[in-house]
Amino acid sequence: MVVTLDMDKFSVPKLQSEEGQRGAFEHLNDALAVSHIEDVVRDLLSKPGLLVYILSVFPNATSMHTKILGAFPTDPLTLQQSVIPSLLSEASAFFFGLPSHAFQGDELGTVAIGTKPSGHTNYKGKKVVVPNHDAAILRKLNIQPPPDSNTAVETLENIMAILLQILKFYIGLLSDPRFPGHCKEVYFDHGGEQGDEDEKSEDVLPTPRLRATLVTSDIDRFGEWTILMASNATKDLLQLRRRDAKMAECVLKRIRQLSRGNFSGNNFRPLHGPSHGIPIYQAEVLSNLRLVYQIDCVLDDDGQAERQVVKIYGIYSHKQLDHIWPWLSRLLSGRGKLYRQRCTLREFARQGGGVYRPAIFPPRHEEFTMDQSPVFVHEDGTNEDHSWLISSKCVTLSKAYLNGLIAEQEVELPFQLTRKEWQVVHCSTSCYVIGRSGTGKTTAMIFKMLGIHRAWEQVSDVRKPRQLFVTRFPVLAAKVNEFFTSLVESLALAGRTVDELRELRSQARNAEHQEPTMMNPMNTLNYRPGIPQKYNELTDYDFPLFITFDQLARMVAADILDDSKEYDPPVDPKELPRLKFILDRVVNDESSFVTYSVFRTHYWPRLCDTTRSPLARNFGPWLVFSEFMGVIKGSDTAFHSPNGILDRHTYVNLSTRTYPVFAGDRDSLYNAFESYSKLKREKYAYDMADRTYAILKVLSSNPLQLQRVDYLYVDEVQDNLIIDTILLRILCRNADGLFWAGDTAQTISAGSSFRFADLKATIHRAEVRSFIGHQRLRQIHGPFPQAAGCMKIRKSRTKPQVFELPVNYRSHSGIVNCAQLVVKLITDFWPDSIDTLQPERAMLGGPKPVLFVGPDETLPYESFFSGLGCAATRELGAEQCILVRDNAVREQVRKRFGDIAVILTLEASKGLEFDDVFLYNFFEDSAATFPQWHTVLKAHSDRDIALLREIGRSPRSVLCTELKNLYVGVTRARKKLYLLDHSQKSGPMRELWSKMGLIDVAPPGTNICHYAAKSTRQQWAAAGHKLFNACQFQEAIRSFERADLPKQRRIAQAYGLYEAAKSTVQTGERQRAFLDAAEVFIQCAGETLGMEKKGLFREAAECYASADKAKMAAEFYIAAGDYTRAAEQYHKAGCFDEIVQILDRHPEEIAKRYRNKLFYECVVYYFRSGLRPPIPLFPSVDSELAYLKSEGLNEARIDLLESLGRLLEAAEVRLEIGQRCDAIKFLLKHQQNSDALQRAVCLALDSLWRECSFDQPVQAILQDKRSDAYKVLNYIQGIPLERLEISDRRQIRFFRVVQQSPFAEEVYQLGEEFCNRGAEAMALMAFNVLSSQLAALHSADAAAFDNFLRRFERYVHLLISIVSDEIPLRATDPKVMKVFGIVSSPHHSYSVIPETFLHREFKQNRYLPTEINNLLKDQLQAHLRKKFLEEIDAPRISRAFSIHCPYSIMHDRHCGRQQCNQQHERALYPNGASYNMIINVHLQQIRISDLSFSVVGSHGDRLARMTAALDHLYEAIYCPIFVQGSIADLDWNSIRNAAECIRVVREWIKKTIEYLRPTGQPPNYTNYLMSVIRVTSLHTVFGGVCPLQEYASLPGRRVTYGGQPFTVAGDNVSADIVACLTGSNAIRGLPALRFLLQNGGRMDLLVVCNFAEEVCSTLVSSLRPSGNSSPLHGLLVPRGWIMNPNKPLVDRDTIQDFLRCLSRLPNFL
Repeated sequence: MVVTLDMDKFSVPKLQSEEGQRGAFEHLNDALAVSHIEDVVRDLLSKPGLLVYILSVFPNATSMHTKILGAFPTDPLTLQQSVIPSLLSEASAFFFGLPSHAFQGDELGTVAIGTKPSGHTNYKGKKVVVPNHDAAILRKLNIQPPPDSNTAVETLENIMAILLQILKFYIGLLSDPRFPGHCKEVYFDHGGEQGDEDEKSEDVLPTPRLRATLVTSDIDRFGEWTILMASNATKDLLQLRRRDAKMAECVLKRIRQLSRGNFSGNNFRPLHGPSHGIPIYQAEVLSNLRLVYQIDCVLDDDGQAERQVVKIYGIYSHKQLDHIWPWLSRLLSGRGKLYRQRCTLREFARQGGGVYRPAIFPPRHEEFTMDQSPVFVHEDGTNEDHSWLISSKCVTLSKAYLNGLIAEQEVELPFQLTRKEWQVVHCSTSCYVIGRSGTGKTTAMIFKMLGIHRAWEQVSDVRKPRQLFVTRFPVLAAKVNEFFTSLVESLALAGRTVDELRELRSQARNAEHQEPTMMNPMNTLNYRPGIPQKYNELTDYDFPLFITFDQLARMVAADILDDSKEYDPPVDPKELPRLKFILDRVVNDESSFVTYSVFRTHYWPRLCDTTRSPLARNFGPWLVFSEFMGVIKGSDTAFHSPNGILDRHTYVNLSTRTYPVFAGDRDSLYNAFESYSKLKREKYAYDMADRTYAILKVLSSNPLQLQRVDYLYVDEVQDNLIIDTILLRILCRNADGLFWAGDTAQTISAGSSFRFADLKATIHRAEVRSFIGHQRLRQIHGPFPQAAGCMKIRKSRTKPQVFELPVNYRSHSGIVNCAQLVVKLITDFWPDSIDTLQPERAMLGGPKPVLFVGPDETLPYESFFSGLGCAATRELGAEQCILVRDNAVREQVRKRFGDIAVILTLEASKGLEFDDVFLYNFFEDSAATFPQWHTVLKAHSDRDIALLREIGRSPRSVLCTELKNLYVGVTRARKKLYLLDHSQKSGPMRELWSKMGLIDVAPPGTNICHYAAKSTRQQWAAAGHKLFNACQFQEAIRSFERADLPKQRRIAQAYGLYEAAKSTVQTGERQRAFLDAAEVFIQCAGETLGMEKKGLFREAAECYASADKAKMAAEFYIAAGDYTRAAEQYHKAGCFDEIVQILDRHPEEIAKRYRNKLFYECVVYYFRSGLRPPIPLFPSVDSELAYLKSEGLNEARIDLLESLGRLLEAAEVRLEIGQRCDAIKFLLKHQQNSDALQRAVCLALDSLWRECSFDQPVQAILQDKRSDAYKVLNYIQGIPLERLEISDRRQIRFFRVVQQSPFAEEVYQLGEEFCNRGAEAMALMAFNVLSSQLAALHSADAAAFDNFLRRFERYVHLLISIVSDEIPLRATDPKVMKVFGIVSSPHHSYSVIPETFLHREFKQNRYLPTEINNLLKDQLQAHLRKKFLEEIDAPRISRAFSIHCPYSIMHDRHCGRQQCNQQHERALYPNGASYNMIINVHLQQIRISDLSFSVVGSHGDRLARMTAALDHLYEAIYCPIFVQGSIADLDWNSIRNAAECIRVVREWIKKTIEYLRPTGQPPNYTNYLMSVIRVTSLHTVFGGVCPLQEYASLPGRRVTYGGQPFTVAGDNVSADIVACLTGSNAIRGLPALRFLLQNGGRMDLLVVCNFAEEVCSTLVSSLRPSGNSSPLHGLLVPRGWIMNPNKPLVDRDTIQDFLRCLSRLPNFL
């Protein structure tokens, strides 16, 4: 039973708590009890830092230690597959990462290296394959490299013992108490967090183990000897198979015997060679047929050991066994003594038999190289090159190989790799592979790709790894793809059946005479039609993908442009238009791309004129453009600068060592750069740095969901900008899946300024920046920071490895040594300009380069080339080339000497190789001067350090680039190099080379004819195809002419015309040039078939597209089978009928995303134009409607529904898209349809209620012509209401009336009708509209206000009934929801429309049914209080409650007060009606207030408002001037609901007097007594039972006279006032009045005057003596004075006291 650890239990958050830690330890104990320790350790290693943390704190760690040590492998073969290497790596990384102070304390134990503990397993006697080792590492362990197998086995035992001791040492250290804290810090702060994040963010495919991925399958009936087949042997065997299958089977039979170690008799006859050489053998097959082979020693397929193999060179007749074999024997002996010993050693498979087994050895540390030339010189002086015997790629005889023979196919199988190449292939981390030209960088890259691909094929249930190969050069990408595809297809032959092989053989025979296909060499994707145009559309099927960086960038840019998301966090708004412009040009307008050729042709001349600097003289366009692109714009520093450009100050102050070329002239260079930027803007162009910067900038702020690759391979990386590598790094998800290969000595691509040191630093910084930024965003945005705009770049936990490949397999030592001196000059003078590597050496020896000079050290070119040219019949061969500086020099040579050879520029030769190279006038055309070249010679000869430094500075820094160009020119030659230069500037280098013995000088008078090679038509054909694939079309035309291939010549001519058209500037000429090229392509297509025909049609289409002939372009794209491009061109031409036909006939040929886009465009076009497509776009109406809905084409959807008569559905669509008014208007057009009418009314009412919900300014909204409510109400004005339901009818009437007159009686009636019909919510709405009239009643009279109060009372009654639940009002009722702006939400919840009555800002707008009900009730209660407060405040602001202004009455309507709220009308009150109406509104307000008090207001608030209301009522009843009315005019019949009003006032008087008392400190007795007078006076008016006298006598309510002389019995002013006013003892009012007049401060004079009047009325009745006439006869007095006949009589002294008291009153007036 195996228990997999639940890694979630070991997450940092859980281990940080005691409970979580306890649970994790218990889980670990359970796993250890039932699982193997390796499984447990492997799980713990999956999170960085977790294992060392567990081993340091786990309570049961001792038992775990024992199990780990017990699981240490006893067999070295299983060690690498075990968990031990990973455990040791994890532990060592932890301890070596600790600071030194962490180890302070007791001395730590040491590990005894090189000793073997007793009792350890003995490995002798076992069949062991010794693992690969590095001698340097062994020496560090005090172990000498083993010389033989036995010693190797013993050494292996010691190494295993050492590893065991190291493991014990580390495990012991983890138990030391000094380290648990560090273990915790490493895991908690770094490892666990990053691990969790990585697991969540990306599922990175681990690198498959490659130990057996390149091993070919075993062959039945073959022995244990591996058979290696040289390329010549393979060729011979294939030809033999095609010619005579039985004879080929005889050969295979003999090979089978050799594989079994049967070396005897006819199988093992040495060919005659020297005894000290490497034996070469022949095996007789038939009487006249021999196999030639040797016993060789090569690396295993996994590179772990070296073993003996049988290497077969070829199949020969007896006569063909000539001189070359003894010569080869001597040549091979140059590999050293150890190699000879291993080749000659024989081990018997069994004693006494003639069968041998292959011996196995540790791999040799040295690479095989030799100085002897492989050129054999015959006695007649002729040369014969046999380098193929040494450099031939040998493949293992395998099942795939044999099946290839059966199928009669030429197969490409994995060949033998060198030790260094195996290290690169097996490297499990990212790597940098640096090597000069021809050292096997690309080979190692391809084989690693193949190994991973094979590993995936052999493992089930693993997704296909996405491998991406990127280079700058299309021809290289195409060649690598072709080779990789051949490898995969050839290896797949091993699984073919006999029938399949027979079919393949038939195909091979039919294709035997087919010519190579000629496709556009500039487009590496041509070999696989259907590759998407966007990066994100790539699928697993498209990988491995081989592509140029230009094409890759264009695909990513297309993805960015197609992405509809907004930039978040946003790109700088000022920069965004520029970025979008660049990306659009990248995708849609390649003609605006500034390449070096464009720069040189269109920019450079103007820069030289503008800047007037020595740029042209000292540097030239190549260096200037490289500095622009590589430093000012394309460097890492530039990318992080504003706009991606170094400013002048930063650029001028760059390191002169790192960037030496313009070190002394940077200001002038920057001036030129500014001029270049200005010109580029004027032309609306962009360059390579602009393109990458725009892509990176957008990706950094708005990361796309890119399907990043698992493995990235960048070949010739030095030809990229540094910022290009950042983009490439982003595209790879696997931090251990990066492969960067190149050579900075070959940096000649325009725009490149590159070093591997810069590359490594840039990648490291990008990973660190990404990690830091990711961590910060995680703190802000949680575990998914990608959503916040951070594209994660994983950082490898293992340092990338750096490999140097020093052995050149392409050229011999003569050329390599010459090139090595050039590299040494660069590294001596400019050590920071390229990477310093081990000295390069060749695998084979060879002739030195030859320098041609004349008698006076000049070269007479006419005589030298006299044997070639037009007049002569000789010319250079197909594999011979003249290299020149530039196109101008090439044309000069052709004009001067005729069409004598293949002539290429240095730039064009990149990636090409020739047997012989003639480097023409390199020094004469150099930008460097003779003194500069001479200084190089002097500094190198004298080793003058000061001069070396001087050379490293400008302007001599131009020599750095010149030497790089020289290196490229020298290394283009495989066999022979000839230097043709008669200039003085060539002298220093000639002298230096001669001094070092690296060149030969040709004798004077030499003619080039001596070196001209003759080539066959087949060789010229091969050269033509090679040059064609390198885009050298002019030279390809020449080669095809000599090969007599007219069709191929015309195709090359067509591509030449195409390239010429692209470089044409003038618009008219450019268009004509493209049309001419298109015609030639069409002619060529008529002569070809298959893919080649389609490719030519595609090029014709490209030409027509470039000439703006879109329809023609589309037609030929269709002929080419490129339906995507065809649709694009038809779209450009507006030919939608044709697009529809393409979509109908070839839907699968177009990427789904683009197909959907085209279909959308067609649908829109036909909708807008009103036309019908030639083919129905949809199978049914329903599918069409569904599509229109999904794409948001609502207008088209509406039109379709209308045409089908589905009116309600059409209206619903308008409703969906927010066109409510249009939907209503549309339905009303069809109101004869009852359903349409009803739906229109429903929508109209819904729209009206949404805008005019409860407590909104309804009339203002309905009168606002901009509002939807206004429009909707106008739409439904003409609706016949009788056709509607009663409820709808009332609602429409309501809105119509409110729009015209919101306070009309009809609104009130509608409110009553709503109430009667159970629509209380709508009734509330109507009454609430009426209540808003209050604000407009400021100047209304009492009658109008009484009418308002009558309606308001109804509103208050309804509100109180709802708030108190007397009338249930549920917020979930549809009618209630409509009125209050409530809408349904998912999951049985509700929300409120913003800015409506119920909406609460800053609160979550989602309510459950109970919550929305409570909210409605609470808000209505608050609303009731608000309305109550507004209404109760009415007496203060409304004139309806006020009496006539006394000043106005006395002064003929002139009131001197500025703000007087009283009435100023002329009319008085002859009948008391107005007096009673004012009292009526006061009483009605008091009654409504009493009603409201039941549900709103606190107790204290209620008493205060009661007192205030009674005060206002008192003022209305007791007017200050008689003409205003008096209590005598009070008519209860004029009071509405008089009885109820009297009851309420009586209750209020009783409650008021209960709580009435003096307030303040000291007590304000005056205000208190004023209130007593008012309340008592009102009591006398309204009657009722109220013990006022008792209340006035209670403690706290008494007001004493303070011992004044007029004090009466009881000494209580308040009681005396009550007694006087109630009539119980009117005389007691006199001292109270005197008290008020003597002690009152700020008294209410109205109240005092009224009280004095009341006292006076009592005294008047005593002035009626009997028998005599009254003294008051004829005096007009108030009726109230004489209305009470029971007033007491008083004496004259009392009257005199009153009159004296009253004399004080005028003082207050």
